[in-house]
Amino acid sequence: MKAQASIAHFSGTVLVAQKGKVIYSNAFGEADREWHVKNTVAGKYRIGSITKQFTAACILSLEERGKLSLDDKLSKYLPDFPQGEQVTIHMLLNQTTGIVDYTSLPETDLHAEVLDVAPADFIHSFQHQPYLFTPGTQWAYSNSNYFLLGYIVEKITGQPFADYLKVITDKAGLKNTGMDRPDTILPYRTHGYWGDYNIPFYTMSGPYAAGGMYSTVNDLLAWDQALLGNKILSAATTKKMTTAYMGKYGYGLFVDSLATHPRIWHTGGIPGYRSVISWYKDGDFNVIVLSNNESNAQYIGGALAGIMLNMPVVNPYIHKPVAINNALIDNYVGAYTGNPTIELIRKEHKLYRRVNGGEDIELIPESDKKFYYADGTDRQVEFVTHAGTGKVEKAYFITGGLKVAYERMPDL
Repeated sequence: MKAQASIAHFSGTVLVAQKGKVIYSNAFGEADREWHVKNTVAGKYRIGSITKQFTAACILSLEERGKLSLDDKLSKYLPDFPQGEQVTIHMLLNQTTGIVDYTSLPETDLHAEVLDVAPADFIHSFQHQPYLFTPGTQWAYSNSNYFLLGYIVEKITGQPFADYLKVITDKAGLKNTGMDRPDTILPYRTHGYWGDYNIPFYTMSGPYAAGGMYSTVNDLLAWDQALLGNKILSAATTKKMTTAYMGKYGYGLFVDSLATHPRIWHTGGIPGYRSVISWYKDGDFNVIVLSNNESNAQYIGGALAGIMLNMPVVNPYIHKPVAINNALIDNYVGAYTGNPTIELIRKEHKLYRRVNGGEDIELIPESDKKFYYADGTDRQVEFVTHAGTGKVEKAYFITGGLKVAYERMPDL
């Protein structure tokens, strides 16, 4: 973490706990650069989409109280929502509705970045967009789904989403977590930064139930312990929430593995902030990373988990390009099997990682067998060759310092 702070300029707070006991926590960088106030473990950060698991817990608690069914149609709560009779609450929770993500749309005339907008009015900004697919047939992450879930909570309870959320956070014993409002005095609030600039002012009525919360590392640990310990919901309901449905997604949580190690986790991203909360079954440990300068919390969290799992991890360092024999590149081109499969291609005497549906990323050599990603992310690839033939046998793809081996697939 010292290297992440000094080399990769990480600013934020991290926590690692095993069996509920904190074994490492530390803060780096500044909560307020103008006043040179240092970050502390008590710092409150916007947590972006980590909010979604809290929203899911609100919905599931209402189900337990008999106030709704996961088979309820969206049209029951929003009669004028197009195709609402085809969308269920389960689909909203599992991100399988096909409803477009409002964050992907051009700015509307609501001026929601600077003016508070009522949830019902905000929904009008995306409800008439074409569906991406027939509801229930595919998986696509959409903030709109969780915005709608927050509105459903309000419709059922007759109170603001923030008020019912407090019922859930109180149940977990959280004292430093809630819906953020930029006009409130919030002790230990961290300021968010884009590079060397303050983030612009905007309200949180847009992120809302999809991403509008703040928290601390200790509160998020307490939340994970309470949620996964069946203290928020019954064991049966918690199992529903943490089951991997379509997209390896449960309800507000990803349920998959790091290499072969099962985990339950989610990231958060909102201007100025990046975050990750994760629990790993092997070793029963939690990793939480909160950043207030958009450091890649997911990568850092993966590397910290790798240390706990005795996986190879290298510290970040300054990369320097070198010239290599272009003939070597042909040896590295091909597909490498892992999660996901990665394809490397050659273009104009350079090596690239293919990105389906996006712009391919150049890989810049720093030695004959090691390349770093040209997009500024802390990612590299290191090739292992046969001592006799020189052919590539496998490659280590390194993300935030975590090295994961990928096997070279045979050429067709």
